[in-house]
Amino acid sequence: MSGTDGAPPSESWSEPFGRAVSLARDARQSEQEGRLTDALESYRAALRIISGAPPTPMTANLLRWIGSVHRDMGRTSEAERFYEESLRTAREAGTAAGQAAALNCSAAMAQRRGDLDAAEDLYGRAGRLAAEAGEIRLAGMIEQNLGVLANIRGDLDAALARYRASLRAFDQIRDDEARSWVLNNMGMLLNDLRQHSRAEQAFEQGLAIARGRGDGAMEAALLTNLAEGLIAEGRHEEAGRALVRARQIVDSGDDLLRKAEVRKFQGVLARERRGYEEADLLLGEALDMAREAEDVLVLSEIQREIGSLRLLRGRPDEARTAWQEALAGFQSIDATLDRQLVEQALAQTGVEARPT
Repeated sequence: MSGTDGAPPSESWSEPFGRAVSLARDARQSEQEGRLTDALESYRAALRIISGAPPTPMTANLLRWIGSVHRDMGRTSEAERFYEESLRTAREAGTAAGQAAALNCSAAMAQRRGDLDAAEDLYGRAGRLAAEAGEIRLAGMIEQNLGVLANIRGDLDAALARYRASLRAFDQIRDDEARSWVLNNMGMLLNDLRQHSRAEQAFEQGLAIARGRGDGAMEAALLTNLAEGLIAEGRHEEAGRALVRARQIVDSGDDLLRKAEVRKFQGVLARERRGYEEADLLLGEALDMAREAEDVLVLSEIQREIGSLRLLRGRPDEARTAWQEALAGFQSIDATLDRQLVEQALAQTGVEARPT
């Protein structure tokens, strides 16, 4: 929340806007602690206070922040509705920064639903408006999100370039919170490149920032992705500890998708340890959560892991069914590397991938 986000339209609104800004800060703290229901209540209370005022940047921001809480709770359609309302309000208020921020969030929802072309278009529009408004932080966020798109599509060099540009922007304004986001994404990219040692360094840097800020939500995300690399290296005890801590954090809050991610990797770890029944339970829980959150990428990742588990349990037909479902999801969002992994798994079991 920047210093100009809540500027009141007139002196008569100074006190109500001050209360709204205070409530918004409380809401942000609740978000960092994973208490999304509390955050939603505080944001709504802030919006009610200024509901009678003419459209302002603060009004647009509150609508967007409410949308983002719904997003993290897995309520994709509800989030989209608030982002659209935020965009309309930002236009009425004449704030390019507010419009850029709303478009950035709408792009993330298109990405969640698997429409990467629409997401790229929205990110592009958001980036142009952010540059027009001189919003370095927002421009860095958009650059990072474009890096995520490139990563999904398998263009890892482009993704790394985007992440580095984003990190430079956040370094320029000394924004540690935003730096932790990029370090998390860079770590995931380095895991994809099988550079697990470098990935671990990125995650540890991000964890130092998140813990120093008391940002439990970001700590959980970093621990979850750190665990992926540890599992790949066979460091199961360390991965287990990271995931136990991550689950303690996410299960105390309301972030449905993060809960799904943690359970996914706990399921993978249980599978690697040959705890097949435990893995089945965890991956099943993760699958239900990802479906509710309507996240195509995470859903497909879980289906891929379920396929591998089914094969290990001597159920090749069920494995192929899970992999075909995963493949359809990856193909729908042009997730090149993930698609190739599933195609290889199907080929090894003697089945050709069905075109979608």
